[in-house]
Amino acid sequence: MNKEVVIVGGGPAGMLMGLLLAQEKVNVAVLEKNKDLSRDFRGETIAPGSVYLLKKLGVFPALEKHGFIKVRKIKMYDREEKLFSVNFDELDHPQKFGIDMPQPVVLEALKEKALTYPNFSYIEGATCTDLIKDGEKVVGVRYKESEQEFELRSKLVIGAEGRYSRLQTLGNFQVQKKEFDRDLIWFKVPKPIDWEEGNLIKVYKNDHVIILPTYPDYLRVGTYISLGGNREIKQKGISSFIDKVCTIEPRLRKPMNETIKSWEDTTLLKIFTAHLDNWANDGLILIGDSAHTMSPILGQGVNIAMQDAFKLLPYVTNGLKEHSGALPADLFTDFIEKRKKQVSFVASFQSRQEQNLAASSPFQCTIRKVKMKLLDKAPFKNKVMRRLQYGIVENETMEV
Repeated sequence: MNKEVVIVGGGPAGMLMGLLLAQEKVNVAVLEKNKDLSRDFRGETIAPGSVYLLKKLGVFPALEKHGFIKVRKIKMYDREEKLFSVNFDELDHPQKFGIDMPQPVVLEALKEKALTYPNFSYIEGATCTDLIKDGEKVVGVRYKESEQEFELRSKLVIGAEGRYSRLQTLGNFQVQKKEFDRDLIWFKVPKPIDWEEGNLIKVYKNDHVIILPTYPDYLRVGTYISLGGNREIKQKGISSFIDKVCTIEPRLRKPMNETIKSWEDTTLLKIFTAHLDNWANDGLILIGDSAHTMSPILGQGVNIAMQDAFKLLPYVTNGLKEHSGALPADLFTDFIEKRKKQVSFVASFQSRQEQNLAASSPFQCTIRKVKMKLLDKAPFKNKVMRRLQYGIVENETMEV
């Protein structure tokens, strides 16, 4: 079977890329290794810029029908002392809020929209096993579905598998991986009555928690532990962990006591970034976390990935018109250079915030407090936040 484009990975970048290509009448298939989309995602926040793009695509009504939480603010406190805040209402863009909702709902909405186009195929339970090559050019993929082997020939394979990408290995890409000196433990608890709107970071001495209101009425909470410290903290018991979190945010005591009964009610997330110098070979390009795994700070990974898809679209459609065979890697040089600038901007901002949150000594904690208060009053604050939250549509003014 032949397709013009094969996308490996049905996450935010892959599913969105499939819909965009289908709308351009490209014969495209999305391969997803899971048999359904009902998985437990941590990245459930979609930034205002990506919400804006989903509105332009006509997907947003399906999301409204399901329901979501509007995210309009980001705040940072040292216990009860405010250090920093941003209100999206004050940013110069028509889209004034991000949303938080289960990621499978977003993926299902994108898939259902794409399936209205006869040139779109979605193959679930399909695990990519190898690349098909003609010399050095990638001309398709081999995949396994229900214990059977299949081949899909194409002019372009797009890898959108996420942070653990098999195509990185199959394509012989060189990965620059940086592990942080901390791990992250996530958990969910019911949202207390009268909890304020917005994403919240609270610090206290050398510790902190990240608290994200989560659809429909939960809080998603993350707190760091030392790298490899999972065994040590577990040995202290779940009550010690609850004490650690509630020392920083006492309002979490009641919902944690009611909900977090064992370590099975938490999830350990390894923190690392991974970037490729080169994202493309002839007939193959990687996007999203497959090309640039981001830190979880500010939840930018999903949004960078989705915006990769939007920016890649014209390069693919023009390339398909100009080339009869595998699309050459140099076709994507301009795309990669431009996207690297945005990825680098976000990654650098995240790295600085990671350093702030990792403050350990009293002196470092004092410096953190001063820096965040200065940033809060800085005249360029909204400009920086607009670029972070809106990305490729930072300067859009069209009403949606």
